Amino acid sequence: MQIRSASRDFKQQKVVAVTRKDQVYTILRQAIISSQLAPGEAIRKEVVAAQLGVSRTPVSDAINRLADEGLVEIYPQTGTFVARLWLEKIETAQFVRVALETAAIRRTTEQLTPETLEWMQQNLEQQRHAAAHREFEHFYELDEALHDMISDAAGLVGLREIASRERSQIDRVRRLLLHYEARMAETLVEHEAIIAAIADRDADRAAKTMETHISQMGRMLLHLRDKRPELFKS
Repeated sequence: MQIRSASRDFKQQKVVAVTRKDQVYTILRQAIISSQLAPGEAIRKEVVAAQLGVSRTPVSDAINRLADEGLVEIYPQTGTFVARLWLEKIETAQFVRVALETAAIRRTTEQLTPETLEWMQQNLEQQRHAAAHREFEHFYELDEALHDMISDAAGLVGLREIASRERSQIDRVRRLLLHYEARMAETLVEHEAIIAAIADRDADRAAKTMETHISQMGRMLLHLRDKRPELFKS
């Protein structure tokens, strides 16, 4: 399985002063999710600070937030490292994701507006284009945007943020798996089935299709562990 880096290298990005703490966090998080910073890789605060053009303080704050999410591990007197994938944590995160997103898609389907459906269908058309041209990073962004649309359309304040936070362990795996064999094409077919159920205003079918879509990752995760054991916590 070939892993490609994200389209924008985190080392080449600079931070403006206004919200540097949040920006450093976002840049590092995306670097971890995209495997630019690989599982097990050391993170040196002074190097990151120099690369991003900031002091060590916002880097330390960002690393502490990432540690709270389980994306980095801090060992006193030893260093800070990108957390390896932890199968048990991913399974828990996937359980939570199924509960959140199946509930969200039911509400979205029941209160669907023509505008929301049009946005989803436009996103799906862009996914088809990205898949046809094997644009992995763009496809991932559209995939994430579609799930965010479904959360937003449920009309519950803060749901997108909760869902995003709970997805942090899963997102790295999703990003890796898009490069694995036919997963991008399979994901597109699953998304088409999800949007078809929403368009038909069939809440039960939409929830079931979403659950099946999310659950596919479990099967592929075990295969990934067999092929790339160095990415996983022993």
